[in-house]
Amino acid sequence: MSRGAGARRRAAFALAMCLACGGAAAAGPTPALPATEAVWLESNIRELYPRHCELCLSSYEQMSDTAGVVLRLQSDLEKFSHYRYALRRDSLPVERPKDDRSGAISLVFDSRNPQPQRIEAIVQAVSTTGAKTRPYSVVLGYYPREHYAASGQGSQNWLVVHTSDLELCNGSVEDWIVERPSPQDRAYARSRWGAMVRPLASNHDKARVIARDLVRSLSPHEGIPSGEMKYSSGFEQLARAERGEDHVWCGNYADIFSAACNSLDIPVRKIDMQYVWSSRKRTSFEIGEAHRTTEVFDRQRNRWIWMDLTLGYWGAFEEGGELLNMAELVQVLHDEQRIERLRLIEFDRKTGVERIVPVSESARAQELFRFFGRDQRYQYVRNSRTAVN
Repeated sequence: MSRGAGARRRAAFALAMCLACGGAAAAGPTPALPATEAVWLESNIRELYPRHCELCLSSYEQMSDTAGVVLRLQSDLEKFSHYRYALRRDSLPVERPKDDRSGAISLVFDSRNPQPQRIEAIVQAVSTTGAKTRPYSVVLGYYPREHYAASGQGSQNWLVVHTSDLELCNGSVEDWIVERPSPQDRAYARSRWGAMVRPLASNHDKARVIARDLVRSLSPHEGIPSGEMKYSSGFEQLARAERGEDHVWCGNYADIFSAACNSLDIPVRKIDMQYVWSSRKRTSFEIGEAHRTTEVFDRQRNRWIWMDLTLGYWGAFEEGGELLNMAELVQVLHDEQRIERLRLIEFDRKTGVERIVPVSESARAQELFRFFGRDQRYQYVRNSRTAVN
């Protein structure tokens, strides 16, 4: 038998087996595929946790009348003066640098050219003293539809960011600092805590000193505060409690701590949490208990750090890692693989001693899990971005 005949016989046998096993199904209607929907991985963590950036991009703006993009720059460089940038087109030499104060850099491609093009923008921020950031680079490519048509592919024109070490800014730290200390507030804070914080280098260390002083002073006055406390400033709340006229709970601790730190230019913000499931007549039902906590922005570490005066925690970290912000803390608390490595900086009110403990040894671990539960909602507050006409 020839090889061709053998191949035909094997193919016929395979077809017969296929019909025997699945012929009936094949003859019927084709089963419908399950319905699907696209779900994007999205998070607002970067928006909630901005950092100080010496140079970043506030936005990209695509041009409407030609093939091009405007880069909008933003800088937190101390004593900022202007931007300096240079462009490199395809394989040509870098163009002469230009200075610009607006922070708008236009990258324009030749839309009549049917070939792909490339532009690299090399940018720096410059201070009034002449100090400069390191050079940052953004590389954009332009791919006209003719480029795809040459391969039989129908497509529109495409502008593509190929590489960039300039990240999107996602706002600033100052957006989240809503305290507006008065000159009197600043004077009081300097007189009470100025000497304590002056020798310390980091914002977090300064905040810890203030936290210790406040907890020692306010813990004897813990309880349900009067309604008047709700409408008083942080330092007014502090005075009422220290005079023995009122009580404090988590909201007061956060208000007073925030007022004290921000009056000394130590950025602190408050975060509220509560998950109200339903309300019926005069009764509400919550599945996440109400609490107010705080975060301090440490400029030296360039990150937000969670602190909670009510529970007596000056921070948390995973062994060998950095101090955590609140969102990171919540994630670790509910991760069985990571919680064993979690350590808390705990303040003992009776002895005045700080100690580092695992969660299992913390005196207030039960309250920590009660407030920072898996089914909880967290509310951050920032300054309004609504334009005033």
